[in-house]
Amino acid sequence: MTTKYLSLAFAMLLTIAASAQNPFIKGQFTADPTARVFNGKMYVYPSHDIQAPADKPNLRKDWFCMEDYHVFSSENLTDWTDHGVILSQQQVPWVNADSYSMWAPDCTYRDGMYYLYFPAMVKPDSITRRFGMMIGVAVSDRPDGGFVPMTEPIKGVYGIDPCTLIDDDGQAYLYWSGRGMHGARLKPNMLQIDSEPVAIGNLPDGSLKEGPFVFKRKGKYYFTYVGARGRGDRKPLICHGRQSARSI
Repeated sequence: MTTKYLSLAFAMLLTIAASAQNPFIKGQFTADPTARVFNGKMYVYPSHDIQAPADKPNLRKDWFCMEDYHVFSSENLTDWTDHGVILSQQQVPWVNADSYSMWAPDCTYRDGMYYLYFPAMVKPDSITRRFGMMIGVAVSDRPDGGFVPMTEPIKGVYGIDPCTLIDDDGQAYLYWSGRGMHGARLKPNMLQIDSEPVAIGNLPDGSLKEGPFVFKRKGKYYFTYVGARGRGDRKPLICHGRQSARSI
């Protein structure tokens, strides 16, 4: 694979930002958005950062505090609707309700259903903890709410920042970060992985790699992510190759 900095993409984003109404999410703090188009609308699924509750003295006041997800939609990228809370940590049986660790989500559509993938901290006594964060999935028949979480996280998937890709042949893949970058095939039910996780190689050296997002264009797969070689050195990066998904 080859690696490029997103200079052109930045130039395009700056041009768009000059005419856009930013920030379009007001009145709450958000991060890590995934944008998907469903039924002619743009849906944005971010994480939601709140002030640490006063009755939770053990929570770090200088760290993320994320207990739920909102989704925002627009038909014209100017007028946005906040559909409210679509999932909270209190709804998920396996999540440590004192962790406030509902970080970067993703949502995808298949066969009439919407699948919301999300990371969270597991309960101390519920799962063998190779890594404190695992990835779960909630299902709905619409993209703007009604999500019902599965009772357990996805077995074998330890990490954060889930991203999905459904290839042209219908095969679905899940990617995530956590002690490196990883990927695996998903079963047709979209709830379980169908292969052993594979470490994504050929990435530049660095102390941090997170936030993967994978897409396909004109027969080529693009693996984008955030990389850093030191404090304050975070950069968006992109890798591409013709076997990125099929080699998993």
